[in-house]
Amino acid sequence: MKKLDFILIGVIAGLTAVLDYIGVIGLPTGVFSISTLYIGGAFYTLFGLWFRKDAYIGMYLGLLLGAVISGTFTPYAFLLAWGNVLGVLVVVAGFKYIKALDYRLVKYYDYIAFVLLVFLGQIVSSNYTIRGLNFFGLIPDVAVVPSITSWIIGGMIVNIVIAIPLLKILTPIVESKILKKYDVDKK
Repeated sequence: MKKLDFILIGVIAGLTAVLDYIGVIGLPTGVFSISTLYIGGAFYTLFGLWFRKDAYIGMYLGLLLGAVISGTFTPYAFLLAWGNVLGVLVVVAGFKYIKALDYRLVKYYDYIAFVLLVFLGQIVSSNYTIRGLNFFGLIPDVAVVPSITSWIIGGMIVNIVIAIPLLKILTPIVESKILKKYDVDKK
């Protein structure tokens, strides 16, 4: 790992922790403080598309830190924090392995693919996390479907409203100022 990798991981972890705190404490709508407009989800998508492995590590560590500072940490967080990371992996894998797609959203079908991939990612992350919380007895059975539904809808809203414009505006800046300048490996 390069020095910049540690810096990126640290910055992403810190931002993720703050976004997690805002989502859980600042905007706790929905069932059991599962925010229906969890704004961090949009930024996790951006981090994943831009920084790949550094983003996954930073997001995971940041989600654990966010759980600690928001007072929602349990030992289960070590497993359940992977839910958001897995959801972002779905989006990144789609743009990485479907060669006709460009995460910079240059053609109309890139936008359609972004929305579909985010939808699939929200299904993965919500089911992994909510069903995990249910499995460990932290939320009741009756709350599972409403929680998953609100997670998916809220995740779609924040990714469409926040991530798409930021992806269009900030990607050229991130690519020229960080990715190319520091030769960041996007594997």
